Amino acid sequence: MEIKITKNELLGGLSLVQGIVERKTTMPILANVLLEAKSKGLTLTATDLEVGVTSNLAAEVITDGRVAVHARGLYDIVKELPNETVHLTVGENQWVEISCGRAIFKVVGLSPEEFPALPKKGDGATVKLEGEIIGEMIEKTSFAMSSDETRFNLNGVYIEQEKGSDGGILRMVATDGHRLSIIEREIKGKWKLSKGVIIPRKGIYELKRLVENADGPIDVSIDEKHVVASGKGTTLIIRLIDGQFPPYKQVLPSQVKRNIAVDRQMILQVLKRVSILSVDRSRGVKFAFSPKNLEVSTSNPDLGEAREELPINYKGEKFEIGFNARYFIEVLNVMGDEQAQFQMGDDTTPCVLKSEKDKGFTHIVMPMRL
Repeated sequence: MEIKITKNELLGGLSLVQGIVERKTTMPILANVLLEAKSKGLTLTATDLEVGVTSNLAAEVITDGRVAVHARGLYDIVKELPNETVHLTVGENQWVEISCGRAIFKVVGLSPEEFPALPKKGDGATVKLEGEIIGEMIEKTSFAMSSDETRFNLNGVYIEQEKGSDGGILRMVATDGHRLSIIEREIKGKWKLSKGVIIPRKGIYELKRLVENADGPIDVSIDEKHVVASGKGTTLIIRLIDGQFPPYKQVLPSQVKRNIAVDRQMILQVLKRVSILSVDRSRGVKFAFSPKNLEVSTSNPDLGEAREELPINYKGEKFEIGFNARYFIEVLNVMGDEQAQFQMGDDTTPCVLKSEKDKGFTHIVMPMRL
């Protein structure tokens, strides 16, 4: 195998695989990237057996061939090369020579036969989606995914589709048991899924990277076991979580007694300041509501106490309730509106956060005792 390729082209492809390759694994081959040179160019492939990616790069192929190379090591070498053409040659016993300008590296390669094959595209229909929409939906749900590995069915984002006026309504849902984030967008095309699917945490983050790099529409196919997404010469294959997502609709409050409008930027800054003195683990703060006023406070026996007031649009009776400040900060950061709408029942029911500007976005935060 022998190819010539620009440094920037190779570096861009190698940067895409860094989040997927396994650095600590019982299978050393998974720390490698597979390089395949064919007449049309160079293809990079990486996988951790749960998420896989292939990226097609423009290259001058002198001799076809395949080799597996340590992904991080190759990336670090290419990153420091001068901005010239990279000449890559595979010799005997899979030794790989990388030359650029006056720099020459020789690194150990592995047999491509050891590299696991990626699953093939299933029989699911392919739908073309706007990358900007998918990126926004991931941004407004992924922060609510659970990091508790024992609750594997919550370690990802649930995706389902319902019939819409022009194709379907795509819904993404994420929860960690303490909060729930739901976003809906109307799209063209349908997957005809019999049920919703769960995309794992790592797959969600890689999908977000794909849409950011694609800078345009992407093709997405979903079957019973995998999601396959393609855009701008890169294909991402994600193994779905084999589990049952909880019946999230049961959490949605049926009655709303209190409607409160708050300046989003103002309460965001108040929560950031007051929560500095909150207990690290729980990040608990108290919301004291009264007509036209909200007092946010916290008390920490080791550090002290903090309180701050801000004006709100509320005409009901006084009440107090506790929440994890971080849960509010994270959702307010991604809410694209000047006003945040808080909807609550009594003092023990969840708080529903909505936006007048974004009708398809709903976030629910469970209260806590302080």
